[in-house]
Amino acid sequence: MFIPVSELQFDWNLSVSGVLHVGAHTGEEAVQYESASWTPVIWIEAQPDLARDLRQKLNPELHKVIEAAIFDKNDIELSMNISSNSQSSSLLNFGTHKLDYPEITITNNLTVRTKRLDALIAKKNMPNFINLDIQGVELKALKGLGSLITDVKYIYTEVNRLNVYEECANIHDIDDFLTMQGFRRAATRWQWLEGWGDALYVRNEEPSRSVSQISRSFLRLVYFYKPQAKQILWNLLIHPRTFFIGKSDN
Repeated sequence: MFIPVSELQFDWNLSVSGVLHVGAHTGEEAVQYESASWTPVIWIEAQPDLARDLRQKLNPELHKVIEAAIFDKNDIELSMNISSNSQSSSLLNFGTHKLDYPEITITNNLTVRTKRLDALIAKKNMPNFINLDIQGVELKALKGLGSLITDVKYIYTEVNRLNVYEECANIHDIDDFLTMQGFRRAATRWQWLEGWGDALYVRNEEPSRSVSQISRSFLRLVYFYKPQAKQILWNLLIHPRTFFIGKSDN
């Protein structure tokens, strides 16, 4: 997460009663969720071996693990691309990802049957914070919430401004959908050269932040982008032609 749980908790006035984390991977955020008392957590992971490992290592009193491939339709049989680092595995094919991360390759394919989120989560169990990290299929997951989205106050999701995965949703598509659902994009942090990042959306009625909270967020933002700025400057000086014409938003 480009915006850590501790920052979300203290700088954004988030009052979280539980988490739905779609794209669990190895549950890297579990310790952060527990430290912030953002429990219980429902984890959803499509890769069977990762889901099994999560069930073994997480406290079942605080964490529930569901094995499922999330989509906007139920029971569609799809092929999931399993990547060499497992973290980049997706229902979509690599787009610009294969140019930016040539060391990461597709090593296997897994046949999965998709599920909508509203087919897996009962309304009474729906957390008010969602974290989406499913490699380009985030908008489909949001649409698969159906009426459950009315119980959600905060959405933290991976976003794209390039076609990192083929046919992945653009951040503006997610903006348009969530605006209609009563959310606003409150924060965005980009991996600029690779065209992807993380965004926080909050309900419009959520309270505004204090001056000190805004100031802290600005300083954290400067610290976050400092190494990227150095890399961009270096690329501009060493490979100016490649920097300006080597990539596009298409």
